[in-house]
Amino acid sequence: MEAGQAISRRDSAQTMIARDFEMHHNRDPYFRTIEFHAHDFLELYLFLDGSVTYYIEDQVYDLCPGDLLIIPPGKMHRPVIANEHAAYERMVLWVNLEYLAHIDGAGNELQKALAAVGPNGYCAPLRGDALVFAVSLFTKTVEMQHSGADSAFTASAIRLYLSAALEAYSRVEAAAQGQPEVIPQVIRYITEHYSEPLTLDSIAARFFISKSYLSRHFKAYTNATVYAYVMALRVTHARRMLREGVPAVEVGRDCGFSDYSTFYKAFRAQTGLSPQQFKART
Repeated sequence: MEAGQAISRRDSAQTMIARDFEMHHNRDPYFRTIEFHAHDFLELYLFLDGSVTYYIEDQVYDLCPGDLLIIPPGKMHRPVIANEHAAYERMVLWVNLEYLAHIDGAGNELQKALAAVGPNGYCAPLRGDALVFAVSLFTKTVEMQHSGADSAFTASAIRLYLSAALEAYSRVEAAAQGQPEVIPQVIRYITEHYSEPLTLDSIAARFFISKSYLSRHFKAYTNATVYAYVMALRVTHARRMLREGVPAVEVGRDCGFSDYSTFYKAFRAQTGLSPQQFKART
């Protein structure tokens, strides 16, 4: 068995065959909820699509596309699938801690950053350029493995991916320490009212804060603007509805877009496909 594998077999077995690391990029049209389990290796789980609530010990995360989970060894965890017949897509990196120590720098930066991941800090949202970078780097690393690239190049790519993930976690933790409680409330409000007209003015007024305050602290907390977050959430729900067979015009209206043209542009910008093209492929 080779030291590391970049593969696309189902990760539902939850066991690592390779000695050092494995990489999985899976999109399942059907996936059953699995039971609580723990690993003796580090897991980085990047959620891309689906309807999933993730449990890690006593923490519960209703995942949005781009949410990155850092799951240290020995932590009980499980994804719960809200709709078993909805497509479920994720990128998973499993890393043996001995291999992590081997590829770490002279100052053990990765291991120190990993040690700082506390019991309540598993989720780091990646949005915009950060998400594009993470997905591209993961995909490139898999391609390098398949092409038989030198192991040193693969190790460098994995080290860079881990660094980006831990940096995202550190950024969220730093923002949360001084972050007013109102931003999590804003996020919950947007999640519950995404189908309604939402503007920076209306949200700021509802929580009795200024637009500049809302914009600044929301960006620090999520690494995304309020507008980008709302659009991403609406498109996520639109993709689910299109897979369920709902007509595109109805989807746009029910997901909070003011008209079909606005829905079309937002959907194409995020998926690279028109609503009808996306529906035809599902």
